[in-house]
Amino acid sequence: MTMQLGVLIIYLSTMTIETEVQVADYTFDGRRLVKKSSGQKLADVDNNTIRSTNGAVFGQIESKNLRDSHGKKVAEFDGKEIKDEKGKKLISIKDIQNVIEGEAGISMAALWYFFVKDRQDHAGVL
Repeated sequence: MTMQLGVLIIYLSTMTIETEVQVADYTFDGRRLVKKSSGQKLADVDNNTIRSTNGAVFGQIESKNLRDSHGKKVAEFDGKEIKDEKGKKLISIKDIQNVIEGEAGISMAALWYFFVKDRQDHAGVL
């Protein structure tokens, strides 16, 4: 019995446990959204205005609502999830944090909505 137990302990100690670690593709420092792989700056948050790096306005943050450049409500952020204008859940903030590294909040949610959501390289979210 002791010999079998010793073999089992040696076997278990040599096993490796594989874990899947997902690394964020983007970083957000509270002001800028940057793509990690290329270092390309994609967007800036200026007060409540979401702009691309060339200065074009993509949207506005108004309370808990996200509005496009024409002022139309396109999404709502309740602190945990982004919902479209009809109230359908798009994504949770935890899932966004798998794609964008940084402090979670409505600014990160807005950047995800306007700049990451429809990209093909956003780590398979959605």
